[in-house]
Amino acid sequence: MKNTIIQGDCLQVMKGIDDKSIDCIVTSPPYYKQLSYESNFNSYLQYIEFITKVAKESFRVLKNDSYFFLNFANDKTNTIKSYEVLFKFLEQGFTLHDTIIWYRYNSQPVNTDRQLTPQYEFIFMMCKYPSNYHLNKQILMERFPEMFDTKNIGNVWKVAFNSDKDTKISMKKKDKDASNGVWGHSGFPVRIAEAPILMTTKEGDIVLDMFSGSGTTLFASKRNNRNYIGIEISEEYVKIIKDRLT
Repeated sequence: MKNTIIQGDCLQVMKGIDDKSIDCIVTSPPYYKQLSYESNFNSYLQYIEFITKVAKESFRVLKNDSYFFLNFANDKTNTIKSYEVLFKFLEQGFTLHDTIIWYRYNSQPVNTDRQLTPQYEFIFMMCKYPSNYHLNKQILMERFPEMFDTKNIGNVWKVAFNSDKDTKISMKKKDKDASNGVWGHSGFPVRIAEAPILMTTKEGDIVLDMFSGSGTTLFASKRNNRNYIGIEISEEYVKIIKDRLT
C-alpha cells in the first residue's frame, strides 16, 4: 500500500491498513463548518464522533515507538477548538509528548477592536508509549535554521504564512508554472510537514496523512525519501496530488 494516494473516506480506507505498520502520521483534519468541504458535519456531536473514530484508527495503525503530529488552529473562526480535538486523541491512548507552536508572524491583520490577530497554530506532538525516544533535532537546525531565534531547537517554529513559494499548494488548483512548479495554496508551508518527518523518521519509513488535501505531507515525504500513504475524499484533490508528485 505504500507510496499510494487513495480516494475515499479516511475511516473506511484506514481499516485496510495493518496494525502497527505506520512510522509517522502528519495531518491537519478538517474543521467544523469552516469551509465548503467540511459541510458534511451537521452537528458538533457528529464532528466529535468522527474525530474520536479517527483517533482510534490512528492509534491502531501507528507503531508503538512512533509519533503523530496533529495540526489545528485555535482562533475565533473555528467552532471546534484545538483542545477538544486533542482530548479525543488522548482518550484513545495517545500521550501528548509536546505542543509545538507554529508562529505565523506575518498573518493577515485583523482590523477590528474585538479580536486579536491570530498568529499561531498548534502542532500537537503525540506518541503511543513514551520510552526510549530519540529526536533528530540537529537536522532541523541544518535544514531550517531560520525557524529558530537561537541555536536551541525549541517548540516554537517561526514559519511565515504562505511561505515555501517554490512548492505552493491549494485546495483549488491554479495554473501550474512548468518552470518551477508553483502552486497557489491556503498557507500551509511544506516545512511544517517536513520538519516533523525529518525529526522523527528515517529514509524508507512510512508516513501517513489521512486528510491529504493537496498533498503537502506526501510531497515532503517523497522529497526526503520516505514512503507515504495519502487518503483524500475529494477526487479533484487526488488529481492535484498526483500531478504534484509526478
